[in-house]
Amino acid sequence: MMKAWLIAQRLLWQNRWLFLMLMFWPYVMAIVLCVGGSPDPDDVLWMLHQECFAGLALVAVTGSTLLGNEHRSRRIIMVLARSVSRPQYLFSLLLTAWLPLVLYVSGFLVSGIVLAKMLHSSFEGIFVMALAQLVLGVWAGAVSVFWSVLLPQILASIVSVACVGLAVYIGELGMIGPGRMLLVLFETAISGGNVGAAIGVDAVLTLLAGGVWFAAASWTFSRRDLNLTAD
Repeated sequence: MMKAWLIAQRLLWQNRWLFLMLMFWPYVMAIVLCVGGSPDPDDVLWMLHQECFAGLALVAVTGSTLLGNEHRSRRIIMVLARSVSRPQYLFSLLLTAWLPLVLYVSGFLVSGIVLAKMLHSSFEGIFVMALAQLVLGVWAGAVSVFWSVLLPQILASIVSVACVGLAVYIGELGMIGPGRMLLVLFETAISGGNVGAAIGVDAVLTLLAGGVWFAAASWTFSRRDLNLTAD
C-alpha cells in the first residue's frame, strides 16, 4: 500500500497544475451562473449534473491514459524493478485517477451548497451527488485501468467513457449496481427529496463491481508480456 501511495504521489505531483485547475472548475461555473443576479433553479440543476458527468469523465480519461504514458516514457521499467508488484503498480494508477476527483468534488460540494442557499433550497441532494461521484469514481477508475492494460490510450479512453454510458442504459432497465447509481447521480434534485432508499445497496454493489474490474485488470496485467526491456 505504501509503495502504491508513493508512486501515486509522484504521478499526482507531475500533473499538479492541471488537477488544481480542475478543482476550481465548479467555482468558475457557479460564478458564471450567478452573474446578473439569482440563478435559475433549472440551470443550477443542469449544471450540477453536467459537473457530475465531468468528474466521472475526468477519472475515466485519466485512468485510461496513465499506463500508456508510463510505458512510453519507460518509467515503468524503473518502478517495476524496485520490488513493486504489478497489482500494486495498477493500484497506484487507480489512486492517481481517483484522488483528483476528491479535490474536484470538494469544489462541487462547496459551490453547490452556496447555489442551493441562493435558491433558498435544502442541499441534501448536493451531498448525495458528491458521495455518488466518489463511489462511482472508484468503479470508473477500475474500468479505465482495465482497458488501459488491453488497449492504446485513445481507444481505452473512448471505451471507458462508453462503459459509463452503457451502465446508464443498463440502469434504466432496472439493473442494480453502477447503472442505477449513475441514474441516482444524474436524476437527484438539489433538495435530495427524490433519492431512493436502495442507494446504499447500489453503492456497495458499485464498489464491489469496481473491485472485480480491478482484479481482472491485475490478473491480465500480471500475465501480459509488456516487453519491459531497456532499449
